[in-house]
Amino acid sequence: MNISIKVDTSQLDRMLADFPATLAVAQQSALLSIGAEIKSQAERAFRHPQYRPSPWAPRKETYKHVVNKRTGKGKFKRTDTWPLLIKSGKLRQSIAFKLDGKDAVVVGSDAKYAPFHQFGTKHMPARPFFPLDKYGDLTPRVKQKIIRIAENTMAEEFRRTLGKL
Repeated sequence: MNISIKVDTSQLDRMLADFPATLAVAQQSALLSIGAEIKSQAERAFRHPQYRPSPWAPRKETYKHVVNKRTGKGKFKRTDTWPLLIKSGKLRQSIAFKLDGKDAVVVGSDAKYAPFHQFGTKHMPARPFFPLDKYGDLTPRVKQKIIRIAENTMAEEFRRTLGKL
C-alpha cells in the first residue's frame, strides 16, 4: 500500500512573491506609528515631567511693581505665572512628523526658537522636550516603545498576509 501526499504551494509562492510589497507596507505603517509616538512623547513633556529626558531648570522669577490706584500703596507682583514653555502653546503645537523617503521618519518643530529650548544657550538652560539624551540618542524608554511598535506592526501585517492563505 502506497501513501502519497501532494502539497500545492502555488498560493504560498504567490504570497512570497508579494513579500517585498508586504514588507514595504509594514515598514511605512511602522514609521508612521513611530513618528506619532515620538511626537506624542514630546508633546506630553510640556505638562508631565516624567516624559522629559532630563529635569527642567526652574524659571527665574520676575516681578513688576504695581501700585494700587485707590490706596497708592505699591507691591511687587509676579509676572511669570504660566507653566514653563507654554506661554502661547505654539512650540508644542509646532511639533510634527513626516516620512522621509521609504525608510525614515522625521520628527521636529518648525518654531525658530525650538532648538534654544531643547539645547539651551549660554544665557538660557536647556529644557528638552524631544526624547533625546544629551548625546542626541533617543531615551531608553522611547527606544523600547519604538521596538514594540515595529514588532507589533510587522507582526500584524504578516498575520494579515498569512490570513489570505
